Order: sequence, then structure tokens, then C-alpha cells
Amino acid sequence: MWDGPSDGARQLTDLTDSSGAPVLQLVADNRGMVPPFYGPPTGSERLWVDFGAGRIGLLATNVGERLVQHQGAADPHQDRAYADERLLNYLPRSGADLPVPAGADWARWVVPTIPDNTGSAWKLKTADGTEYTRVLNSGTVLIDTNGPRPALCIGAPAYGAGQVVINVTNSRSTTSTAASVLRVQGDGSVISAGSVTATNVGSARLFSGPNAPASPRPGDVWVQYG
Repeated sequence: MWDGPSDGARQLTDLTDSSGAPVLQLVADNRGMVPPFYGPPTGSERLWVDFGAGRIGLLATNVGERLVQHQGAADPHQDRAYADERLLNYLPRSGADLPVPAGADWARWVVPTIPDNTGSAWKLKTADGTEYTRVLNSGTVLIDTNGPRPALCIGAPAYGAGQVVINVTNSRSTTSTAASVLRVQGDGSVISAGSVTATNVGSARLFSGPNAPASPRPGDVWVQYG
């Protein structure tokens, strides 16, 4: 018994009969039939025998059963498990949780250095092509809801007085209050560096302190204390 048809093939000696006893030599009966035997446990799908008329290949009798079992297996080549592992930190499957380690970015969009208000780094569209909320390449966030829904809801249950929920600065964005032009704090305070204009707010100014305003205007209010 050999593992190949060529002269350089390796002769196999670890054969057993159906009961597991070692087989030293294969002997065909008077009909030319070879009794059942087991070859090497792995690595040899076809064995070659020679009864004096040249080597003849023998194929394992359980190939069909193994093929059916292979076809019915959930992931016989482990390619699905490999793909899931590779894509775990890229795109989540529908309904799946995406674990993001602390201090790590889940995704980064690389956009042109020159501001671009025509391209979008992120866009929400419906099946008919209508665009809703999107993030432009320039960083502008446009919030449009699909239907009559609240456009922007910010929950901040752990924020209190002095903690900034919304901070608009006149420089690059920051969570601190430095250079803020508008702040909304956790206690509901709204602090504006400029004037607030509304239909129910006039042009009056409110001052408080020991001294009157240096240049009062009509409608100004001064609350003296101290």
C-alpha cells in the first residue's frame, strides 16, 4: 500500500482491519475482493495497491457521506466566522451590537481638506431618494426628520449647574466654556455673549451693581445694590 502511484511514493504500514487489529498485508479473496480495512487516519484520500499488475487507486468508501455532511454544515470552511471577526469593528450586521473600546473611534471619515458643501460624509436617505439628516464634508450638520418628529433632542440627566450641554465657540469646538458665544448648561441656564433678539424681547438692557451704567439708553434698567 502506497500514498501515491509513482515510484517515489511512501509505503504505508499503519493499516488496521475493521476491528482495529494491525494489517500487515492486504490479501484479495478468490473473487478479487479486498476485505474492509482502515488506512491512515488523516492526510490520505486515495491509497494505491499493487497485486502484481501495477498500482491501482482505492478511494475511501465514506467520501459520499462526508460530502453530504460537509454540505449541510453551518460553516464548514470557517470562512463566515473569519469574515465576522474581520468585520466586527467595521460595519455591524443588522441588529448586532458594535463594541467600541474606550478611547477608540468606531469610524473615521477622511474628507477633502478644502471645505466641500456638496459632498456628504454621512447621509440619511429614504428609498425614494429623499435626503434627510446628513453631515456634509465641511462638518456642517443638517437635521431634517423623516416625518413630523422632534428635530433635535438632547438628553443630559447627569449634567448640573456649571456643566455645559451645548457650547458654541468662536474658535474650534471645545467642551469647555472658553471663547464661548453661546452656552446651555445642565441646569437650564442659557448664556449668550451677544444680544438675544426675539419677538417678546425688546431693546432694553438690564444692569445691576453699585454704579449706574456709564452710557444709559432709553429703556435700560438698573438695579442698584451695594
